[in-house]
Amino acid sequence: MINKGFKFSQSSLTTFKQCRRRFLLRYLQHMQWPAPLTDHLSEWEQAIQRGLSFHQFILQESLGLHVEAAIDKSDDPLLQTWWDNWRKQAPDMPRGELFSETMLSVPCGERRLVAKFDRVLFAEDGRVLIFDWKTGRRKPKQAEYVDNWQTLVYRFVVVEAGALLTGGHPVDPANVSLIYWHAQYPQAIQPIIYSAVEHEAARNRLMQKMAEIEGLPDEAAYAKTEDLTECRRCEYHTYCERVSPRGEDWDIDEDELDWDLLPEAEL
Repeated sequence: MINKGFKFSQSSLTTFKQCRRRFLLRYLQHMQWPAPLTDHLSEWEQAIQRGLSFHQFILQESLGLHVEAAIDKSDDPLLQTWWDNWRKQAPDMPRGELFSETMLSVPCGERRLVAKFDRVLFAEDGRVLIFDWKTGRRKPKQAEYVDNWQTLVYRFVVVEAGALLTGGHPVDPANVSLIYWHAQYPQAIQPIIYSAVEHEAARNRLMQKMAEIEGLPDEAAYAKTEDLTECRRCEYHTYCERVSPRGEDWDIDEDELDWDLLPEAEL
């Protein structure tokens, strides 16, 4: 079922967890989105653009560009609030070598695992800090970030492939922390640390999950989710003949938007 060049990511693994049929339609059959995530289409599109713009402004600032004038001209009060939060409550950035909008790819069994990082900082004191900017609508819950595929994949990949960014120096898992920073709720998520034990556990979990997906024999094995709340947040609901009201229960995860178009460094 899965073609030879397919690469796993936190997005594809999360999608498989949410609904196997969505994984099939999105990643294997590459179906076009037949329906928006909400009846409030203009609001949804604006949220996508706002999140992408915020990421771009942070990147531009890291390159020494002045972005405040562009933000003021946006006439977007929420974007301006986010930037004000960034200016006043940005996470601590120790001295070190910084990489922004960086993609790394590592072997994992017979497949490859890819991760796109908003920012990775190799601090002078030996710490390796992974930063990820969040701009969703709902207030984040710490427990949901500690135990999700993005956290597992990002920390695993930076340890496995970090030497590509450090001139060949290996990354010690004990030095790695993942910092999610939410533009609307800047103090909501605490840093998530790592260890050698967790790294090996992550490797085993990834291998098992990839083997499980690889072992599915045909399309029928990609069952629809039994959690109908997922259908209300799914762009493919019409393909599954599960037409449901498109209301306010939607959110934006910018980590799934356009990142696969960026060049990646491979180990």
